[in-house]
Amino acid sequence: MHDFDFQNARYLFTDVDDTLTTDGRLRPETYSALWRLADAGIIIIPVTGGCAGWCDQIIRTWPVQAVIGEGGSFYFSRAANGSVDCRYWAERESHKADRLAIIEAISALNPALDIALSKDHHFRLVDVAIDYNQDRRLSDAQVREVMQELLNRGFRVKKSSIHINVAQGTFDKCAMTRRLAAELFNLSTEELKAQSVFIGDAPNDESMFAFFPQSVGVANIVPHLDQLKCRPAYVTSRRCGAGFVELADQWLASIALPGSVTRK
Repeated sequence: MHDFDFQNARYLFTDVDDTLTTDGRLRPETYSALWRLADAGIIIIPVTGGCAGWCDQIIRTWPVQAVIGEGGSFYFSRAANGSVDCRYWAERESHKADRLAIIEAISALNPALDIALSKDHHFRLVDVAIDYNQDRRLSDAQVREVMQELLNRGFRVKKSSIHINVAQGTFDKCAMTRRLAAELFNLSTEELKAQSVFIGDAPNDESMFAFFPQSVGVANIVPHLDQLKCRPAYVTSRRCGAGFVELADQWLASIALPGSVTRK
């Protein structure tokens, strides 16, 4: 990452699971890196497959301006007075109907696969998450079978580092990122690309890697690279949260250079 150009970067979009977290935990040095970036004027927006319950906690307690959740199906933003607003990709009622259809389809899959929904299932608003690598373990072959069966039924299926996320609709992480940027910050597509950095770790980040020229994968993305048609422009030397700290340190060092301007 020695030639990474932070000159025009003002916005940081970041995945959460296994990008900010390390072995399921948010380590203090990673959380500190978020605050150091925010204090330097960087606008931080997590973009996660994580549930609405998690996103509510993030928007209320982390140094972030907004958070995109459940793979791009909604975003939470915080007003100047501290109140939180939620904007869905489509109508809330249509999302509820889609979710019921997904749960019904999952229940009809091969019982031998021993599929379990994620523990955060009841805190989700739009998508449905199947646990394959968090509290439960599915083999690579089982993951492929589950994903293909659900794709055959017409659902949108993405794999994070811990879940298989299933949804209906045209949204994904990148589509909602572009909508959020226009609605909250009045950014055009080209302005968003020029002023942003994205960092992630998994196949469900591929649309972000494809969109952002300044894209970064933490080192634990390496086993997934063969699955990606669009890869990150850079890969950190360290994994998970330590890789995020690596990016933050380099970004903050560039801001501290003579002639640079802290963005407040």
